[in-house]
Amino acid sequence: MKGGRTFRDWFWRRPLFHELRPRVMTMILILVMPVCLLCIAISVVSAVQGTRLNYTLGANGLSAFAEKAVLRGQYENEDLTGDFPGVFARHMAGLLPLVTESGGGVYVSRDGETGYRVLSMDGETGPEEDFGELKGRRNQYFWQDGETGLMVLVTFPYNFALRALPPWFWIAQAVAVVTLLMCPFLYKRLKMDILDPLDTMKDATGRFGEDLSYRVPPQPERTSTDFTALFDSFNRMAAEVQASRDKDVKMLETEMDNLRLQVNPHMLLNSYNMIYALAQSKNYAVIQDYTLCLVDYFRYVLRRGQTVVTLRQELEFVDNFIRIQRIRFPGRFSYVYQAGEECMGARIPPLLIENFVENAIKYALNPTEPIEIVVSAHRERDEKGKEKLHIAITDTGSGIRPEVLEKLQKREPYVDEAGQKHIGIYNCLRRVELFYGGEGDIHFSSNLGGGTQAYLVIPFVTDGERGESA
Repeated sequence: MKGGRTFRDWFWRRPLFHELRPRVMTMILILVMPVCLLCIAISVVSAVQGTRLNYTLGANGLSAFAEKAVLRGQYENEDLTGDFPGVFARHMAGLLPLVTESGGGVYVSRDGETGYRVLSMDGETGPEEDFGELKGRRNQYFWQDGETGLMVLVTFPYNFALRALPPWFWIAQAVAVVTLLMCPFLYKRLKMDILDPLDTMKDATGRFGEDLSYRVPPQPERTSTDFTALFDSFNRMAAEVQASRDKDVKMLETEMDNLRLQVNPHMLLNSYNMIYALAQSKNYAVIQDYTLCLVDYFRYVLRRGQTVVTLRQELEFVDNFIRIQRIRFPGRFSYVYQAGEECMGARIPPLLIENFVENAIKYALNPTEPIEIVVSAHRERDEKGKEKLHIAITDTGSGIRPEVLEKLQKREPYVDEAGQKHIGIYNCLRRVELFYGGEGDIHFSSNLGGGTQAYLVIPFVTDGERGESA
């Protein structure tokens, strides 16, 4: 047993056979099996047609012999029905040499119920038999005289059409049947060599999309050489993709840090000027409040190691920023936000909303009447079934000039006539692009004198999967 198993393993796992095995199995199942099925179908059809032809020819031969025998009896003035079955059996005995040589029998009947077997050329017959049962046999030829009602039945133990088939027919049938019997084994081998590795590959691609650290585990020795090489290539590709991803993440974090530091470089200078002006007026309570707001502001802006914040944190920061601006521009604007509690835990890049609010205060303030700034957020599922966070920042200010709006729609920074580059909103657009790729989008709507709306649509994420670190 051990020696047989060793030989089987040696033969089954030989490198050449190991490599050709899936191809051989596939070729047999895809090419040979349909051919075998076709051969069986053709053979069955041919056999049936041959049987019908044989029966037709045999029945015609029996009819000719029997009619001739009846005519001969009438010519000799013999009563075929009088001394039944002796006289009629003697006239039908001419069939005996050919029929008995092939193992068959000749039967005669007058009423279709009782039959007698012809035993000799002299018309000797056997005991009564059930003629109806004899007629039910598969390989038989039947004749009945239209005038006297006498019946003749010739039976054989086999089908002459099948007996006459050539040897190659039976060889083809045997090969086809053996192939069909082997199909379960062939399918098992095909499943083991091709279908299972394909399922493994499909599972690997799906899991790699969720976890870049996933690799195809070591496969059994029976796995074909082609799939082993494919799995090795997949693992190498996965390692390269993960390394490239890690590199891109580091570059993204660096660029986002740089963009974040560019958000409002003149805020510090404006704050110094405001504190100086308040100090001149000796308004120390406002200075204290203003300074505390600035501390919270710069702590939020300059903190490192946190690439996402909750919507609640961002709105609290915006509220703190509004307190600073109300000290600078008292009575010039009002601010309100609307966001359901289910949205407060959503993760977004820091300073995303603040930038648009700051831009509204900087460019939309009207010297004659106060403006209103509204921030709203809600959760919604898109047509693909993905959860999205919709954020709208609306003001009732003077609106955006067409040339500036065109630059924003094209995701380009605006350069004014003095050559100054305005990068505040552009940085927001760039950060959304870097952070969300094609899953984030920003739209602008504005009319001169009719206010402005910035509409953000980003993925709704609450579990920090975007990469927050402590």
